[in-house]
Amino acid sequence: MATLNFTIDEALNILWANGMLPEGMKNIKANREGLQVALAGGIDIMVRQESFSNGILKLAITSKSWAFKLADKAGLVDEKIDELLKDRPFIRRENKTLTIDLNRALQSKIKGIQVKDFELLDGLVKITF
Repeated sequence: MATLNFTIDEALNILWANGMLPEGMKNIKANREGLQVALAGGIDIMVRQESFSNGILKLAITSKSWAFKLADKAGLVDEKIDELLKDRPFIRRENKTLTIDLNRALQSKIKGIQVKDFELLDGLVKITF
């Protein structure tokens, strides 16, 4: 078993370099609550880890901003997120939860890899294989 620790920026750069994140998700900042992601149209969302089990990572999408609440009522948040996630079969969206199959996502790049633990905490990503 091996554990890797990354800053959010390092982890995101690895994901972008391997084509695992959509181009529209490059504006991501880490804070104590999770990740702040700027979507097209001036909509900011917060993404925080909800759970991790058997290679499946669940992320909750939230925001305290008025722009988010108004855009969400108009259906624009779901539309922008769905736009970003198309052609990424290892990510599913159910309402305001993203479910990511990390093993499936990583196995397209590294055959036979199994993620044992994942933690997103205070701007750091800890992955145990």
